Amino acid sequence: MGPATAGQKCGLAGGGCQQSFAHGTIVWSEATGARLLSAGIENAWLKAGGVTGHLAYPLGAARCGGAPVVCQQAFQHGSLYSVTGKGTYPVWGAINATYESLGGLEGYLGYPIAVETCGLTGGACTQRFQRGAVYFAPGAGTFPVWGAINARYLALGGSRGYLGYPTGQEKCGLRGGGCSQAFQRGRIYYAAGAGTQAVWGGLGQFYTARKAQAGALGYPVTAEACNRSGYCSQSFQYGRLEWIPGTGVRYRLTPAAYCPAISSGAVKYRTGGASRVSFAIADTYRSTRITFITCVRQPDGSYAKEWGALGHAGESGFAAPGVATGPTWQMFSPTGSFTVTQAFGLGNPGTALSYRTLNPYSRWGGRLNGNYNKYFESSSDVFPDENMWYFATRPSHDYRQGVVINYNRPPDAPITMNAGFAIFLHGNNLPTWGCISLNDGDLLQYLRTAHPGDRFVMGVAYDIFN
Repeated sequence: MGPATAGQKCGLAGGGCQQSFAHGTIVWSEATGARLLSAGIENAWLKAGGVTGHLAYPLGAARCGGAPVVCQQAFQHGSLYSVTGKGTYPVWGAINATYESLGGLEGYLGYPIAVETCGLTGGACTQRFQRGAVYFAPGAGTFPVWGAINARYLALGGSRGYLGYPTGQEKCGLRGGGCSQAFQRGRIYYAAGAGTQAVWGGLGQFYTARKAQAGALGYPVTAEACNRSGYCSQSFQYGRLEWIPGTGVRYRLTPAAYCPAISSGAVKYRTGGASRVSFAIADTYRSTRITFITCVRQPDGSYAKEWGALGHAGESGFAAPGVATGPTWQMFSPTGSFTVTQAFGLGNPGTALSYRTLNPYSRWGGRLNGNYNKYFESSSDVFPDENMWYFATRPSHDYRQGVVINYNRPPDAPITMNAGFAIFLHGNNLPTWGCISLNDGDLLQYLRTAHPGDRFVMGVAYDIFN
């Protein structure tokens, strides 16, 4: 601005000068040049400390536009926004850096509607904008919270609530088009049809370990609810988590979870891209009742439910993952994923599986010799070899029709002596000695739709699904 003239104030911080006029003030520094401050912006600038405040010297003229009209003027360390009919607000520091990285006025947040508020818990600051807020917290970072997640966050107490401050930006494009955002002590999820809910604490840790929304449970559909005894529960799209004091987390899935779990990669055992995957799932390890669901691969590679039934597993329930079922008289069903390639019975009902028609000499090897866990024929009937003809023709007609589940046998694995044999899918819907049993009509439906290489996944939900 040259030598000082009447009305000028020079010697300001950084060697600058300023001079007031009827409709504004001009501020000059060698680093920034001469810049005009309109009356509305000038008042807010002076209130913020002028050249000695956070904003320091202006960098350019104000730019105005939009509806309502918003005027923005940039300064060395931030900007001032004058919103017609609402007020003039500075945005600076870490919050300004995040705001600008998100597009500033043209971004989703829109214009500021309040000044930055600091002195929050942990030395944090926040500033509200047209469609959300930005939070700065030492050790957590600076992140916006907006939209449906912001509404839920505020309903839960915002930064003063259990969740604390955001530790990451909202991430969208998740399973089914959902979104989530991480906070200091939990996460909020949004998904169309599921709503917007938070998951935290012990249930939240378990949920995250099980692949969160990409796992078998899907998105949360209710908030966590607890009682005075410390029991807590939360419902999800495909099941429920329960916190039981002294026990930990109980994991419950609905059968509707099984097929989507293949599509999302939430099945712990490989399914091999099979055209059909059938599940035989129990709730607990001592349970003999199973839910049987068959899923069919769709043209896009996802899986959809074809049909379902109720059945039974071994009288001792399922063996744990990786644990051999042992001799049949231990009455455990194996846990795992197995192919199906062969069927048997008194007459082919129309299956595409390789089919063996039984006769009075049909046996399945249980003795520890070359016939172990294989079909063979013999006139002798020596335990623990199974007389398949007897089980096919007795009144309960267990083996009138059956399918070989390739546990402890090729093509899935080499045969290991005494690791378990004769694991079939058969009729007579009662607890078994290790097989899976269904009603006759359901067994026939399976046979008529099965193809070689289809998969059979069986076990307890907790250890089958993420």
